[in-house]
Amino acid sequence: MNTAWLALLASLALALGASALQAQPGSGQGGGPGLGGGGGMRMNPEARIQELISTLQVTPAQEPAFREAMAKVIELQRGAMAGMRQGGGQGAGQAMQRRAELQQQAQALLASVLTEAQLAKFGAAEEARMSRMRERNAP
Repeated sequence: MNTAWLALLASLALALGASALQAQPGSGQGGGPGLGGGGGMRMNPEARIQELISTLQVTPAQEPAFREAMAKVIELQRGAMAGMRQGGGQGAGQAMQRRAELQQQAQALLASVLTEAQLAKFGAAEEARMSRMRERNAP
């Protein structure tokens, strides 16, 4: 059971660190199926936003507010990852709680921009992205 928790914690850490890695020049690998693109965690923020715009069918009228909200979501993720690196060994329960909090914050930021259907698609897309990351990092 501890192995499962460690794997979950590692997946969470990698998922939250994805945004920090994405911010580095030349690390983006847009394109490809799903929200992970060819590089998955390495997709740069702009490529991730572009893919979400397409996936969620964000309208031109929604796009400026969506971009602004997603910039805040990405900053939250970066901050969480930085906190995890500085805070050392968070327990699996704390990591899961933090991930749930981040998900709620992202949903709250996007709720004023997206329709309910788009918001549901966003949640499903983020779960799929996390699942792909967990699969890549599974022992």
